[in-house]
Amino acid sequence: MKRINYISARKKNNNFPSLKAVEICKKVDSLSLHLKKHTELQIAEKKPKQHIQILDFLRGIAALAVVIFHFATSTLPTIKPNLLGDYFSHGNLGVKVFFVISGFVIPFAMYSSGYHIKNFFNFIIRRLARIGPPSWVAILLMAGVYFGGIWLNGRPIEGMHWPGISFRTILANLTYSYSLLDTKAYIDVYWTLEVEFQYYILIGLLLPLITRYAANKWVLSGILLFLSATFFVHNNLILFFRDNSFFILGILLYLYKTEQINRNYFINASFVAIMICYGQQGATNSFAAFITFLVIAYVHYENPVTTFLGRISYSLYITHLFSGIVSEFVLRNLTGMEPSEGVKVIMLFVYTGIAVAFAWVFYLLVEKPFIRFSHRFRLRKNNPQKDVVPVNAQV
Repeated sequence: MKRINYISARKKNNNFPSLKAVEICKKVDSLSLHLKKHTELQIAEKKPKQHIQILDFLRGIAALAVVIFHFATSTLPTIKPNLLGDYFSHGNLGVKVFFVISGFVIPFAMYSSGYHIKNFFNFIIRRLARIGPPSWVAILLMAGVYFGGIWLNGRPIEGMHWPGISFRTILANLTYSYSLLDTKAYIDVYWTLEVEFQYYILIGLLLPLITRYAANKWVLSGILLFLSATFFVHNNLILFFRDNSFFILGILLYLYKTEQINRNYFINASFVAIMICYGQQGATNSFAAFITFLVIAYVHYENPVTTFLGRISYSLYITHLFSGIVSEFVLRNLTGMEPSEGVKVIMLFVYTGIAVAFAWVFYLLVEKPFIRFSHRFRLRKNNPQKDVVPVNAQV
């Protein structure tokens, strides 16, 4: 019946499309749909991978260097001084490695997730849910050690300090604002979390601007130079301003890895950034940053040991002082010995092994569940027609 109606319509109107024309239109529509799917597949393939193996390697080495630096040179009275102290005196450079990594990986992950300024508060809450609870649990562990030492010995364990439990101190340790509130962290290494969190706030505000103007080399350079110039106004209150040169190197890596800037601009801007880092941070710190920068940019490597250390690096960083102090306290009270130089070296590696083992347990029981929890705060996807990021934009 449909065919008869179609022929009748043709007789009444010679302009009515023929069966052949209808079939051609159907084929064209099918081809267009196929091309659209193929194009979407190609775009998806170009999307940057979320996980870069070399970062685990760098995190693992950096975390281990910081641990051995603290154990060998400052934290554990029983084993200092020791024969290895001088060799690990630059282990604190691991912190600079972490800063360059964060400078790169945070905007890289935001870009991959389609970040937009309307996602700012979700992004901050997600970062706080990721790093906050594990760090607060570690504080509770340190509090237990501090007050436990007083209960057992009538005084704190040697080498420990406690900034008190005033409202200002507690607030500063919950919000990573020790410098702004002029108080101390419960765990010494947490000053770096203050720097990191200040970076999260700034990159959350600036990333849409950086991405929008990445194709304009003059505007992009102006933004990065303005960020660098904050070094001159930090006054040790906003610590990110003091250490911004490490993060700027990471931002350049992000722009290059996502092909928002070309190779020539990347090389020229990186040279300027390294020179600024040298002027602000000195030769040793800038050298560590430069090596980290080169490794992220050009090295592809993974190792099961360093991958494992990289996975637990945050847990290791925030708990190693706790595990080291407890291990030394228990061993010293059990043996009562005054170790020789050779024994000090052995104990250094024993304490480091204990710290790694405890960090692994802490990662499984505390950090990993909160990683999963932080994923609940997803960034809202944007309209792809309105917020397309030019992946292949060239400067």
